Amino acid sequence: MLIRFLTKRFLLTIGVIFVAVLGIFTGIYYSNPNHTSSDKVVFVDNTNYSDEIKQTQNTVTVGVYPLNVYKIDTASNTFQMTAYVWMTWRGDDLQPDETFDIVNLVNTSSFTKTEIANQTLSDGREYYLMKIDGTFFKSFDMADYPVDQQQLTLTFEDSVDTSDAVIYVPDMVNTKSDLLAIPGWELKQIVYTASDHAYQSNLGFIDNNTNNNVTRLDFSIVINHPFLFYFMKFVFPLTLILLANYIVFWMPYAFIETKITVIGGTLLSVMFLQQLYNEKISNQQIVLVDYLYLFAYLSTFLSIISKFYFFRKIEDGWDESEAVMWDKIIFLGHFLVYIVMVLGIFWKYLQN
Repeated sequence: MLIRFLTKRFLLTIGVIFVAVLGIFTGIYYSNPNHTSSDKVVFVDNTNYSDEIKQTQNTVTVGVYPLNVYKIDTASNTFQMTAYVWMTWRGDDLQPDETFDIVNLVNTSSFTKTEIANQTLSDGREYYLMKIDGTFFKSFDMADYPVDQQQLTLTFEDSVDTSDAVIYVPDMVNTKSDLLAIPGWELKQIVYTASDHAYQSNLGFIDNNTNNNVTRLDFSIVINHPFLFYFMKFVFPLTLILLANYIVFWMPYAFIETKITVIGGTLLSVMFLQQLYNEKISNQQIVLVDYLYLFAYLSTFLSIISKFYFFRKIEDGWDESEAVMWDKIIFLGHFLVYIVMVLGIFWKYLQN
């Protein structure tokens, strides 16, 4: 009885589902505290050195002022950045301006470092300022694409002194990001992470049997795609393609050849649309949106099977109105599953 009521009041059923989906969409958005986040970048200090260590150890304060980030290549796990980097320290026995290293630098031949200032400040500290530009490596985790969150990281280490001699601490006060804009991405956070890092090897230096800790400082720009990227690049075109496929549920079974042709065209469209983003995925790994496309393939395949099945049933004497009724039920099932998956990915986006 319920099935017949829903199919007889089909437009009303679709309207109710649409309103319900819109309500769920709005509820998810406003129930998540992240929807009220401002456009201001959040600065985070994840330094794990205690105050005692900071007071007893030689410290080098490191700051970064990013100017440009470009050529973010998620397939090759690289990005390019131009930035000002400065260091301040006390003591003539330290020379971090000569011993610092950016360990995730990819190509040293294309890396440029311009010294701008190297002087003693009025408070007695040594000050070194440089401008860098280069290509850097970052292993991008694309599992949540296209609602993924990425970190563009510069990793600084001292190539000579261990953490027993010197530690790096971030300059949170003077780090800014007002000149930084990354087209196609939202800038969420600037994160400094300072810690000891122990290489599990003596690197062939047999006179040293211990694995000395090195001082490491990570400067990370946390970014993610805006919601419109997910909606306009994936949800909107895929929804139109699937709706074009679902038109066959309203076509009389006398046009079975046309039904199959439309479904076949839908399958090709989904395949071509999926190929547009595969080149951006490193190592062709499985990503979140792939499950949406997997459903599209499955839905299209089931549409073909159902059309052949009902056509044979009608040839065997089955009332076509029964087939039309089940077509509407199948459409509702496909539509609801698709909406749930879209909302699930949207919820994942709000968690970032």
